[in-house]
This record gives sequence, structure tokens and C-alpha cells, in this order.
Amino acid sequence: MASLKRYFPIPFLLIGFAALGYGLFVVASAPNPPWAWVGAILAIAPLVFFILSLAVWKRARTGRHPSVLLALAFLGTALSFGFYESPASWLALGLGLVPSLLYLYWYSVLDRAVSTGLVVGASLPAFDLVDSEGRVVRRTPGKHALYMFVRGKWCPLCMAQVREVAEQYRELEARGVEIFLITPQPEKKTRELADRFDVPMHFCVDAENKIARQLGIEHVGGVAFMMEPLGYGKDTVLPTVLIADPGGILVYADLTDNYRVRPEPSTFLAALDAGA
Repeated sequence: MASLKRYFPIPFLLIGFAALGYGLFVVASAPNPPWAWVGAILAIAPLVFFILSLAVWKRARTGRHPSVLLALAFLGTALSFGFYESPASWLALGLGLVPSLLYLYWYSVLDRAVSTGLVVGASLPAFDLVDSEGRVVRRTPGKHALYMFVRGKWCPLCMAQVREVAEQYRELEARGVEIFLITPQPEKKTRELADRFDVPMHFCVDAENKIARQLGIEHVGGVAFMMEPLGYGKDTVLPTVLIADPGGILVYADLTDNYRVRPEPSTFLAALDAGA
């Protein structure tokens, strides 16, 4: 079932927009309010616009269970079935309530291994880093290292999270932290990412997900369907943030189990201050 997740978001958006357009046409054309269609629109619209809002508003995180989204999906479906009309009521269920439940409790949940060994106090395995220009990147002796594994430019939450870290760069630098952003996306797209954020962070490419696989954070089939024509592969990395001290011991590890739940940059600073 996990392999089916990549086929969920974009097809849903396309079908959802089509259903909303038709529903609005029916409502606008009817002499009296067709409540079954009003309910269908109310059930379908929240998830469509919630997913779009992640890109438009450039949010790095959301609540784990957005209650308003789910409440509107239930309310719209109940209204549509209360004034039952086919196909409106079945669209409310099939494109409103059911997809909302799937999105929150199935699609958003990341399929992580039970244990990767990436815990505070453990030694971070050694790995080689290469930047977007193909140059080997090495840690500066005596500094902490923050490793942020991001899925790619196609992921709006990842880009919002990178922006937050870039904005906190000076505070992290003042604490002796070197920042490495690691992504499996192609070198060209990683160079574009480096150009977008004009801060002296290391933008590294994990070719063929070798590092992610080594650390147990590879996400097989994790790239959304229809991204391949844009130059992305099917596999990516699970969103992960690690901070290692100068000796390579982890002082912070966030292995989120939900792609919409990301740590605030302030938690990085707190972890560093606590270990100072």
C-alpha cells in the first residue's frame, strides 16, 4: 500500500478541481439551491485548497490532524446525503470525506523503519558528501554539523523549512554550527536551490540515495507521481534533521513520522544551547 501513496496527491487535485468546477456550475445554474451539490462542494474543497495552500503560503509545517478540514468534509458529506442526489452525494463521499481521511491518516504518515540507530547519544555513521558542483565537502574540525535531508525542490514544505534554516543561519553560525543540506535531486536543481538561498550553507547531492540508504532514511517511491518529466526520480529521502557534535555524536535527531510535522528552528538552537 505504501507504494500507492505517490499516486495520491496530483491525480486527486486534478479530479477534485474538475468535480468542484462542475459542482459550481450546477449550483450556479439551478433555480433553487441544490443542497446535495452544495454539500459535495463543501466536502471536496477543503482538502483541495489545503494541499494547494502548502505551496502558496510556503508553510514549513501544519498540525498533525487539521480538525477544520476533517469537520468540513464530514459536514459536507452529511449535508449531501441528507439531500441525497446522485452523483453529488457519492462525489462528496468519494472525493471529500474518504480522501480527507486517507490524506491525514495514510498519505501523510511516513513509512520509517522501526529503528535506524539515529538517536541522541549515538555515533553518526561516516559518509562522504559531494556538493552540486561535484566537489567533495568535508566538515570543519571543531564545529557542530547540522544535516538536513530534504526531498527536493518539488516539496513545498521542504523548501519552507530550508528557508527557515537560512533565516536562522547567523544564530546557528554563532553557535559554531556548519549546515549541510542533503538532497537526492539532480545537481542542476540543487544548484538552483543554492542560488535561491544566498547563504554559505553546503548544498549537497546524495546521488542514487546512497547516504539515505546507509542511514536507513531512504523513501522508496516517495516522489509524487508526474514529477519524473520534471527531472526527478521516483525515490527520495525521508525528511530528517540531525545535529552532530565535533566528535560525531548526535546531540539532536528529528525523524518525523508525518511529512507535514517538522521541527521549528528554535528546537535546533535549544538543543545546541542545552549541550553547550
